[in-house]
Amino acid sequence: MISKKYDIVVIGGGPAGASAAMSLSEKGYTVIIVEKKSFPREVLCGEFISKEVIEFLKINFLYKDFLKLNPNPIRLFRYIASNGTDVNSSLNFPSFGIKRSKFDNLLLSKAGERGAEIIQPAEVRGIIKKADGYLITIKVANEEEIKIFTKIIIAAYGKQNILDKISGRNFYRKKSCLNGVKFHIDKSMFRDFNPDEIVMFDGDDIYLGLNAVDNSTVTLCFLEKRNKLNYSTKERLILLSRQNRKFNAMLSEDFFDYVSKLQVYGTGNIYFGKRDIVNEGIYYLGDAAGVIAPLVGDGIGIAVQSAGMLSEILFRNNLHIEQSANEYRREWKKMFLRRMYIAGIIQKGVLNHSIRNTGIKVISRFPRILSTIIKYTRG
Repeated sequence: MISKKYDIVVIGGGPAGASAAMSLSEKGYTVIIVEKKSFPREVLCGEFISKEVIEFLKINFLYKDFLKLNPNPIRLFRYIASNGTDVNSSLNFPSFGIKRSKFDNLLLSKAGERGAEIIQPAEVRGIIKKADGYLITIKVANEEEIKIFTKIIIAAYGKQNILDKISGRNFYRKKSCLNGVKFHIDKSMFRDFNPDEIVMFDGDDIYLGLNAVDNSTVTLCFLEKRNKLNYSTKERLILLSRQNRKFNAMLSEDFFDYVSKLQVYGTGNIYFGKRDIVNEGIYYLGDAAGVIAPLVGDGIGIAVQSAGMLSEILFRNNLHIEQSANEYRREWKKMFLRRMYIAGIIQKGVLNHSIRNTGIKVISRFPRILSTIIKYTRG
């Protein structure tokens, strides 16, 4: 039995899903967000808010609410290689560090205030395509299943989801061997940490970023290429500290014991390659549509930008699926493909020892290259 009908169902309540739901609700559509977890919650992320997101917040009259969360201003990007080379560049645009639990909760709550219905925790268990829309089965917290009908489905559930397998998306079985890990660490665990900068360190098959997200907390986030040696997270950080002396010099004596007791936020087998933007009439947003290499890219920025883009396309085409799908594919590629391609090349280079050392030498001689890279991986 169908419990309710909606114009649009958004699967996932993160920045992409909440932003799309907010915009489409304001355009007069009936929208429901189905979110698997209860907010606020943490996810894997470098927790860097770039200029694209600031523009989105200002356009949607959310910037003052954002500042009330006391985000940490960031003005400088710094990269420290394992060979000791240290390069940096001013960001030349407003940016912040903030915990995803705070930021995502702000967007989701505002989507609800502006008309979107929210159901959490709840998980989509099945999607059946009909002639005039989709029948969706949802499992809610008490194990009860409800069925809803919708004209449009927007998938904004992040990097990977069981629905990718169910719908037979083109990348699901591919193995990347790339894993991401995030910690929230007390600032006292670092020596001479500069809250004004986001600083990156590299080692063999790994790069790591640090940035402050409030007055007392630093986000440590790293991406590693897994090999046959399955190190624990603590062992991986110890190995990096041996390979990168400047990273080691920043750590307090108690750092590794402290980290071993923390909660780990992680994702395995992160796929950075091409994904289908629309599949079986379902529109994909944010990381579900494509994951940008976090070394130089901004996934949250792509999330809110793609949400705004799709919302305008659906409204302009009066929710016509085929017409909207073709336009969305075209506009998505125009806005994001070059950005993601450049970021992907740089990430492959950083994870390759010989290419990385050559690249760092070139950048140290011609420092403007770094600011150019930052420019071309932003919206």
